[in-house]
Formats: sequence, structure tokens, C-alpha cells
Amino acid sequence: MTSPTKQRAYCFLVSNERRDFYLLLPIIYFLESHLNFTVSFEFVWDAHKISTQPPDLVILPNTRGHLVYYEIGNYCVENNIPLFNHDSEGNFNTTIPYDYWAFNQSKRPLTPVVMTWNERVKQFLMDRYQLNPNSITVTGAPGFDKYQYLPRKNKQAFLEKYGHTDKTKIIGYAGWAFGKLENKEINDILSNINKPGEAGKQWLIAQRDAVEDALKSAIERFPNFLFVLKKHPRENFESDLRDSRNEMNQLTHYPNVLYIKDEEEIQDLIELADLWTAFESTSIMEAWLVDTPTLLINPDPNFTRALLHTGSVSVKDSAGFLSLLEHVENDNFEAFHPLEVLQHRQEILSDAIGFADGLNHLRAVKAFLPFLNKHKKTTTNPVFNWTFFRRYVLLHVGKYFFHEALFKRLPKFKKTVWLYKNRTLHEINDLKPQLYHDLDAFYERKGLNKKIESGAIWQEL
Repeated sequence: MTSPTKQRAYCFLVSNERRDFYLLLPIIYFLESHLNFTVSFEFVWDAHKISTQPPDLVILPNTRGHLVYYEIGNYCVENNIPLFNHDSEGNFNTTIPYDYWAFNQSKRPLTPVVMTWNERVKQFLMDRYQLNPNSITVTGAPGFDKYQYLPRKNKQAFLEKYGHTDKTKIIGYAGWAFGKLENKEINDILSNINKPGEAGKQWLIAQRDAVEDALKSAIERFPNFLFVLKKHPRENFESDLRDSRNEMNQLTHYPNVLYIKDEEEIQDLIELADLWTAFESTSIMEAWLVDTPTLLINPDPNFTRALLHTGSVSVKDSAGFLSLLEHVENDNFEAFHPLEVLQHRQEILSDAIGFADGLNHLRAVKAFLPFLNKHKKTTTNPVFNWTFFRRYVLLHVGKYFFHEALFKRLPKFKKTVWLYKNRTLHEINDLKPQLYHDLDAFYERKGLNKKIESGAIWQEL
């Protein structure tokens, strides 16, 4: 299985944001630990590097979720470069006319095997797009493996960091991207929840305002609680520096509120919280994986969505929210775990992320390895790509003139700030060694290295 010569792979990412990083990191760990690969994280505007220093493999998050990811993935296919990609958001609603291909302009899979989080999505692809069932493999969601290998965070250290050691409880809230009301993605959002047109926009505004009111009432009623409000990572495009109006950013002036954009990782916040709340968020499932109680604030629960909401208690208004927070104040969490809710959770987890054993990344490796091993490397160099070259030049010439404060003031330049702040991907490169240490411990604890060496792991999965 291991190549006798060192092989090179590039993992392209659009930013230092952690979601896609955690999706791909354990797969990269396996490649470097067991397959004699060297994998470097590369910024997407450095894709020109593929033609000047051709790799043996390119690794991407889902190529249908971002136009640049699709462009890179399609370029690899055209130039016979092996491509690995997996879904960043794989628990979508399959009961609506969901546009699975999104940014994938070719409307076809770019890899020989399509990996899904769950059986439901596999069936959807077979029924809706007539994909061959033999080309689809359910691997589970690799990004959720982190809850099995990451160590738990220290709550007291977090409170000390932000000067809130007087707070008795932490209430977390995951933003729902209501800010998309102010950008061009709004119609896709409305379609996904089956609330089209102007009526849908007005409905969404009403939900945003009602959730904001519930949060505001709780913040004022419980000054001894710290409310950690986490902005959705995809609420604004990378080039959009606005903090678009959402259900949280009108509440940041309260002394017991922390409004987090990208300063902290969401899984850390979930683990630290005494209660994790949302309007609708897959992070609710993440909370179940670390035994954090959950609650949904749904002023009007009548909209199209996945079955996630059946695994949590929910409230419609401020009164209901305040009532349940009184249970939190008294350390009584039974109200968040009624029997009928608990019965739904395991079914939901299986239906959504496939498996919760920390081994989804190995299921993805198992699905991909046969194609990687059979690939015959081309002897011709990749075709020169003018788009990639132009981006590369702009990035590496512009970096010498970049001044963040100045660029933010200039209309045509402020859209490039994200490029220069993320171009080195220094945050995830700095984080990689620590997470490798955590994965080393996880592999040792589970006896995975021996099972991989013997091949037993592939029989077990």
C-alpha cells in the first residue's frame, strides 16, 4: 500500500476557517503516516503551482460548494491528476428540489467514487441524478471525527481569557446565517426552506427578529450567564467584510455577551457550553456527541428542513426560553432530555453523519485507495491555466503593497483583504502539529496502527 518513493500532495483551502480543515486533516494524517505522502496546505489562489510543480494528488473540500474548488478540481480531472474531495455540508434536505451540483458547472462527479455522509443522500443521488450505486460510498462525515480525538477544553481558562470569571453558566448560540438576507445567496436559502419570494424574505426577517428578541430577553434576565454567540462561518463571502445584520450582532453591547466570528473554534465553544442553542444548525448534532444539552429557538417551526429538530427540545418565544434557562440556573438538565427526544437522537445521527466512532476518515480512505493505487501517472505536464496564473501574480505582487487598514477603506481593494490575510494559511499550519499529536494518541488508544498494518481495519469498517 505504501509507495516506495515519497509522494507529494496539495490540499487547497480558501481560508484559515476550520470546518474544511477538520474535514480533511485526519485523511491527510493517514496519507502522511501510512502512505509515504508529504502534504502541504496551499491557498486556492496558488493553484498555478499545480502546473509548475505537479503533485501526485490534490485534496479539496467539496468541489460543489465553492467555485474555486470546482475550478481546481475540474483542472485536475482534465490533466489526469488524482483528486480527493468530500462533502463539507453533507446533511442536506433530500425532500426538496435541492441543487446538489451547485458550483459544479459540469453537473457530474469529478471523482470515480462519490462519498456521502449517509445512506439517505446516497439514495437521493441515485433517484434524482441516476448515479450508479457502485460509484457512491457512504463513509460518514469525517469532520465529525474530531469529537473522538480532540481533548476537552478547560472552562475556567476560557472564562479567564475573556474576563468573565464571575459568570456561573455559559449559554452558546450557533448563528443561522440570517445575514444572507443582505446578499445574493438569499434566493438559494429561501428555496432550501421552501419559502420563496418576497413572502419568504419577510418570513425570514420575522424569524430573525423573534430569535433576537428571545436572546435579548435571556441576556437581560440572566446577567450571571455568559452568552457566547457564534456567527455562521459562511454568512458572508470571504471577500465581503461586512457583518451583515443577523440575529446576534445587535446584542454585542451587553456586558455578558461574547460575539464570536472566527476567534474561537465552534467545537470548543460547544464543549464549554452548559447549553447549546440554535435556530437550526448541524452544530446541534455536534453537541450531542459531547453530551452538551441542546435547545432550538423556533418562533415558527413550519419550514422545510432535515429531521434534526426532533432530537432537541424547542421553544417558540422568549417566555419559553426563559423558563428553560431557569432549569439551567438550578442545574436541572432533565428538561432537555425527555425520553421521546432521546429516542430520536441516535437515529438522527445515523441518518445525518453516518457513524460517530471517529473512523469516518478511514472509511473515506478505504473508498478512495483503490482508485489512487490504480492511477497511472501521466508523463505530460499539466496544461497552463491563465486564470490560475493571473490569480497567482495578483496575489504575490499585491502582497508587497497590502496594508489592511488602508485596503479596508478603498472600495475596490477591500474585497481583497481576505486574500492577503489567508494566503499563507498560517493558522492551520500552526495548528497541524498539535492535532497530529492528538491523532497519534487516538490511534494508539484504538490500536489503529496495528490494524492498518495488518489490514484488519478495512475488514472492520
